[in-house]
Amino acid sequence: MTELKHIFDGDRDNFSQLVLENSRKGLILVNYWAPGAGPCMRLWQTLEKLSQDYAGRFLLVNINTDSQKALALDNGITSVPTLKLYRDGDVVESVYSAQSEGSLRQVIDKYVPPAPNTEVGEAILLYQQGKVEAALLKLVEAGIRMPDNPQVHSTAIKLLLREKRYADIEAYVKVLPGSIRAQDNISALVVHSKMLALAEQADSPGQLDTRIETVPGDTDALLNRAALAMVSDDYATSLELLLRAYRLDPSCHEGLPRKAMRVIFDLLGEQHEMTRQYKKSLQEGLH
Repeated sequence: MTELKHIFDGDRDNFSQLVLENSRKGLILVNYWAPGAGPCMRLWQTLEKLSQDYAGRFLLVNINTDSQKALALDNGITSVPTLKLYRDGDVVESVYSAQSEGSLRQVIDKYVPPAPNTEVGEAILLYQQGKVEAALLKLVEAGIRMPDNPQVHSTAIKLLLREKRYADIEAYVKVLPGSIRAQDNISALVVHSKMLALAEQADSPGQLDTRIETVPGDTDALLNRAALAMVSDDYATSLELLLRAYRLDPSCHEGLPRKAMRVIFDLLGEQHEMTRQYKKSLQEGLH
């Protein structure tokens, strides 16, 4: 049925290759639809337009739930339309019911590379040429004109992260619209920045371990030690220390322990044993 470039029909036979394997190369947007559902047909037109506009920066895979009932069931589809976005073999976001073109662009922009002829693409090119301030200025100017564009802001924060300009990130984020600050990818970048800043100014692991042993309720020491572990990819140690800090004071550093744990969960994946273990511990800590 589908003949447009970058748009494919999915089924049980090709799902693994078309969706899971290809998602390791880029974003795959899977549209679960049914011919008899009016919202599905309206959404279909929007998705086709987006596929053409993004010109291959994501693949659209349409799955007819009437003819692919078992596949839909396997993927937890209980209503249509449902969109699932895949990266690196996993679902990174789900969208339920028909959405506006603008809303879908905001979702897609979180997971696709910028087009080379956009201001974001131009800023990245400037950065690659070593023109750091020019790149950041272009992004700041673009952000002023397009305050609700998450890709502009996430790119600016990522470049500031690479430059280890953590105070600038804090100042930049402070003036963003609340709806942008609340987006998962933006908040995750902010958490990364805060943890990197803590790690950069932290005492040595040995000194922090001594502080924690001497004063078990020292949340600053726990957070600093957790930050050092996190930036060293020692997620087990980091999660344990963050959980201890959270149990002592859930609001310390504006709730950073819990936020940092959620960032680590995203890095590990939903099915990882540590994710399941510490999510359960977090829930228990609420009661």
